Amino acid sequence: YDLSFSPVKSVSTLWAVAPPEIAEVIEQAHHDAVRDTLTWLEEAATYTRRGRHGVAQVDVKGLIAAAFTHRDSRAGDPDLHTHVAISNKVQTLDGQWLALDGRPLYRNGVTASERYNTRIEALLIERLGVQFADRPGADPSKRPVREIVGIDGPLPRQWSTRRAAIDVRQAVLSAQFQTDYGRPPNPKEALALAQQANNETRQNKHAPRCYADQRASWRSEALAVLGGEQGLSDYLRAAIGHGRRRDHPPPTQQVSRPWVEQTATRVLSTVQSARATWQVHHVRAEAERQARAAGIALADVDRAVEAVVTAALSPARSMSLQGPERLTGHQRQSVPEPALLRRTDGSSVYTVAGSTLYTSTQIVAAEQAIVAAGARRDGRVVSAHAVDLALLESSANGVDLNPGQVQLVRELASSGARLQLALAPAGTGKTTAMRVLSRSWTSTDSDGTGGGTVIGLAPSAAAAAVLRTETGARTDTLAKLIHSLHSDNPVPDWVSSIGPDTLVVIDEAGMAGTADLATAITYVLGRGGSVRLIGDDQQLAAIGAGGVLRDIADTHGAVTLSQVMRFTHPDTGAPNHAEGAASLALRDGDPAALGYYIDNSRVHVGDNTTVTEQAYTAWTADRAAGRDAIMLAPTRDLVVELNRRARSDRLAQQPGPTGPQATLGDGTQASIGDAIITRKNNRTLAITATDWVKNGDRWQVEAVHQTGALDVKHLRTGRRLTLPADYVADHVSLGYATTVHGAQGITADVAHTVATGQETRQLLYVAMTRGRHANHVYLSTAGDGDPHSVITRDALLPPTAVDLLTRLLARDG
Repeated sequence: YDLSFSPVKSVSTLWAVAPPEIAEVIEQAHHDAVRDTLTWLEEAATYTRRGRHGVAQVDVKGLIAAAFTHRDSRAGDPDLHTHVAISNKVQTLDGQWLALDGRPLYRNGVTASERYNTRIEALLIERLGVQFADRPGADPSKRPVREIVGIDGPLPRQWSTRRAAIDVRQAVLSAQFQTDYGRPPNPKEALALAQQANNETRQNKHAPRCYADQRASWRSEALAVLGGEQGLSDYLRAAIGHGRRRDHPPPTQQVSRPWVEQTATRVLSTVQSARATWQVHHVRAEAERQARAAGIALADVDRAVEAVVTAALSPARSMSLQGPERLTGHQRQSVPEPALLRRTDGSSVYTVAGSTLYTSTQIVAAEQAIVAAGARRDGRVVSAHAVDLALLESSANGVDLNPGQVQLVRELASSGARLQLALAPAGTGKTTAMRVLSRSWTSTDSDGTGGGTVIGLAPSAAAAAVLRTETGARTDTLAKLIHSLHSDNPVPDWVSSIGPDTLVVIDEAGMAGTADLATAITYVLGRGGSVRLIGDDQQLAAIGAGGVLRDIADTHGAVTLSQVMRFTHPDTGAPNHAEGAASLALRDGDPAALGYYIDNSRVHVGDNTTVTEQAYTAWTADRAAGRDAIMLAPTRDLVVELNRRARSDRLAQQPGPTGPQATLGDGTQASIGDAIITRKNNRTLAITATDWVKNGDRWQVEAVHQTGALDVKHLRTGRRLTLPADYVADHVSLGYATTVHGAQGITADVAHTVATGQETRQLLYVAMTRGRHANHVYLSTAGDGDPHSVITRDALLPPTAVDLLTRLLARDG
């Protein structure tokens, strides 16, 4: 087993250029942090297995490991790091040599990394008096990295550019390989190409250098970058000279009971925002991050982390999903193990250490409340006459509903359910049905009765705007309702007006968190209103704990749309039923979808560089042909790369100068004619009396002001406004490409998606339903390719590519 311990870039940079006595302190802090982490792994994650099929997990005496410290990267840049090779042989307490159980070691990899980061930061603060602070990166979805204050700017970037050069050259070599051989390189060949790229981009080939030679070289480079001796001296003083003596470290946070309780709450909030269930290593890794950010003193950090973990996993905050260890007859009680069958910490050898699953007591209560609400049938009932009139009115306006849509409208309007679920796969016409449902609910019968009100909610402001446009109802975000209920300010009129005649439609409900749904449903039902959840349990779920739609469907059933109407033939405009059937097969995980997409040349396979190039080329051709095409990518870094390339090519074809430019939040530039996307809701930037700038809105730049503000036109509505300079700098990106998550809710003519094989089936389903006419996936087999290819129908696919796609289809997500 191989572990690698590497400090943040600023630590290696300071170590490379600091005076020798300070560099020695930094290196010793690194070694001490590595030693501390390995000791913790020995105590908390080192076991072996005994018995038939390794059923018993037992204690061992420790690890055998060899540590190798390296001082530079393959590019020759300063990069202090240690590789630890761990033997797979361990000794039991009674002296027997067996294989190391790798499961807990693997499970605690992130926790060990966070522990190392916390310890080296605390050691450097204590021994050098430096300061650490969050330094956000270019990707807002990633956590900020804590770096040494003052060690930033061009010097760390200088010592990272060679790695970028290697990556660029390797991409060229990989693309050429696929052109020459008609297939992507296998892992061994990819490694050879990486080594070739490293050799070709290294300016000076030299033999291994001693430490003194390395330091001399790094100092020379630093002097050139920082402007001589005075520049280097000022640079070091900014990091180390904060007016404190080294024997007087800065004040630290006290580990008080209130701090532990508050931190445990923050830890659990962060953990459950990313997963519905968790284990102790998830909580411990986040507790390490929180202790590091709080500046806990080195002497107290172990006690602080342990206290936070204990508080976060206490019954008041976390519910264990672990069943009883042993059952006797029909009794639901645990039977204690004899001492010989227990580990030194008292746990049974027949349990896997650290494997207990936990979930939030709050989320479980919310799920139970939602499912219970689905059984109530004391809500308002719309008459059949009112529904018939709404259907006739829709038909008269040229919109005829199919049988599935008609059934959905009748069920949701006339069931009398206080809470009801409708499942609508992508492209099945749910919005059209919601328009008729809204008309049915608000219409007045011949006897003067009826006339209810409809309010629409959605997890995103963009989805709420579409719902408002299509239904004509008052709409807003689910978050706005939750905020209104928890705020000290008076609630808005539309919230306080909810009553027995109110129908609240929550669109894209599968993307809403369970806790938020429970809050909204409890409030609406408490005021006598009714709720209709509209969504798709097979599309992207909530960022936090979700999945309650399946519970409702399993317990109370759901109204379902099954006729896909989004897809059309590009030449005739006629419905493309085969495309719709394939999308439903993909949604259900049916491998038949693969046959359709492969037969129609929708799956393209190759090295990562090659498939990215294919996707961009196809997107460019579609745009040139007048089609509304979008590019989707798996990472924000690739999105930025594609956006930059698209803009560069657009400018190359544009006659005349580029004109004034503005710097956007993703580090790119925009000028007149560029497509952009706004990434943050801002109600003060009004588009109309009821609409505002939203996350996911797409615009075209019409003017650039000297301040950096942009005059823009909304691509869907054509409305115009000015985006302020500070908003542009923080919350705007180019709009030629986006992530798959960012594309949910967008519909174009053709979608081109780069995939890595790590996506869930839900992500693949969203990607293959964005385009009305065609959807293509470009699958990278980098690191997973096979050198031999087979003919699969009419497409040349490596066997592992088919395996990747099949695994995606079978994946629960």
